[in-house]
Amino acid sequence: MFRRWFWGALSLFLVTAALQGQSREFVLKALSQDSKWSPADKPIQYDEKNIEIIAGKRATTVKHYGFAGVTMQNWSGPNGAVRLTLYEMADASAAYGLFTLERSEHPGLTTIPVGAEGFSAGNRLLFWQSKYLVKLEGAADAAESLARSVSENIFGRSWKPPVSNHLPPENLVRGSERYIVDETSIGREFELNPQTLGFDDSVEVATADYRASGKIAHLVLLLYPTQQLAKKYEDQWASSANDRPELRKRVGPLVALVRGSRDPSIAKSILDGVNYESQVTWDQPRPDISIRQVILTIFTFIGIALLFTAVVGLSFGGLRVFVKAKYPDRVFDRPEDMEIIQLKLAQGVIHKELSE
Repeated sequence: MFRRWFWGALSLFLVTAALQGQSREFVLKALSQDSKWSPADKPIQYDEKNIEIIAGKRATTVKHYGFAGVTMQNWSGPNGAVRLTLYEMADASAAYGLFTLERSEHPGLTTIPVGAEGFSAGNRLLFWQSKYLVKLEGAADAAESLARSVSENIFGRSWKPPVSNHLPPENLVRGSERYIVDETSIGREFELNPQTLGFDDSVEVATADYRASGKIAHLVLLLYPTQQLAKKYEDQWASSANDRPELRKRVGPLVALVRGSRDPSIAKSILDGVNYESQVTWDQPRPDISIRQVILTIFTFIGIALLFTAVVGLSFGGLRVFVKAKYPDRVFDRPEDMEIIQLKLAQGVIHKELSE
């Protein structure tokens, strides 16, 4: 039973470590080995020093989401040639945020069921999965074929950021969701001053469009680290001259604002779906511990335990020998405390008869 538990825990540890450490190079190598696609040229690498070459003015925003690196390479397959751009982000939330930024800049897109979410617009296809954003440029059939092959070689869970999970699904305009982490991504349609939202206090922002009573309205969700910060910013809006309480709702650290419509009935229909339940999540990266270090640590603790046991045993035994030699029959094995059971094997047999 213990052996089965040990090997199960060891297998789980190895799988988790592999998923956590999956790199862009690993994804592309697996793609070339496990699919009919092959690289047509050498990959081009981008990092924080030269991300402006492919991101342009959005480079700062990309960095704010949590940027790790980009690999661009041309691939050839049975359906044609496709240019693949693989963005590696800090985590799944960062990949989702960059995906929503790209999606908002491509009108007339078509949803594609690949990865966690995907869309195509013209000769471009994009999807996000785990901590990756994948962009493909080429013929539609070829791009979709390569996209599915890439998706099959990406591991790890595709978690949306917590604030995005609080967007009400009812009457939501699909594809309008946005995850925002800096002031530059707040559009004018929200009628908000980005400097008053609390980006310096680590606020996370999610936006989406809703269709209510035949009209489109915008919902802005602001998730603050604590309830006290949320109340602080809510009080600031309440004290402003243009405040409309019916267009605002606070639930714990979550603040919801309706923009694009001043109709109280429309705002109420949207805000009624905003709820919050406290959850505790662990988002710190796992320590980079190898199997060798784990085994070495286990045997180190075993050695310490054995050494402690040996020292205690020798100390007690040595103390007893020393006291008996120095003070015989005074501390240990005193005659009055000793009871000896004698078998008297040398004594003859005594016959006893019971008289009637």
